[in-house]
Amino acid sequence: AFDKVMTHDPLAGVEISPYRINFAAMKEQLGVISSTEDICNESFAKSKYLVSDHTIRAYYFFNILNTYTGLDQANTIIDIGAGNANLLSLLNTKLDNSTLIDIDLPEVLAFAILYLSDLFPDAGLLLPNEAALESRSFGDFDFIFLTPNQLDLVDDQSIDLIINIDSMQEMTRSQIELYFQFIERCSNESSHFFSCNRVDSIPWGRNWPDSERSLPPNRFSEYPWNPSANKTIIYEICRLTRLTSLDSHYIRLEQMKSPAT
Repeated sequence: AFDKVMTHDPLAGVEISPYRINFAAMKEQLGVISSTEDICNESFAKSKYLVSDHTIRAYYFFNILNTYTGLDQANTIIDIGAGNANLLSLLNTKLDNSTLIDIDLPEVLAFAILYLSDLFPDAGLLLPNEAALESRSFGDFDFIFLTPNQLDLVDDQSIDLIINIDSMQEMTRSQIELYFQFIERCSNESSHFFSCNRVDSIPWGRNWPDSERSLPPNRFSEYPWNPSANKTIIYEICRLTRLTSLDSHYIRLEQMKSPAT
């Protein structure tokens, strides 16, 4: 699926249009990984782990960010709900002197911390229990791990790129609104916000699937976007996920405007 998207195979349904990704032009960009063969040859974790579907998705998203956000200029990056931190691992190998912040549930952070520690034993890590007590700047660390109740530790207008993949679809509407407020607050005039989530999803309940879920569905198009202030660069159905998943996903990339502007 990755190869078909990157080569504009008709099966991938890749058409060039405003707000859509031009994969043909993307392949000409410096640093873009254009085939699964290249992924296997240069995988960030090839010395320890086999290439998986999660690895390939990380490279897919990296290609998009590298092409459309000026990624090499991003000093501080947040991934909301980074899971096992495959994308953050890849970004760490591609970027020099960037601080990568993982915001996730404590039980998920535990796995990401172990994984990143194994891949990058010399990296500087700031753990959630240390973050509130640490007097040094976030910029002194390679990876910072925060729980959702530590959002206030991130300074206003201090983040260059915010990423959210496959996690807002699992939140309640009030949680999504909280994160959008956070994203607006911590963005500066050159920031970008990248999101890939299901077109439509219902948050899981404790008794699912044996009972009707009481929460209303989350619809990507109904997230609290701010088109009057921010510029939409990409807004389309995810070409890769369309070939690999039963459920359609949207991709959206916004150029943010800080509150001061």
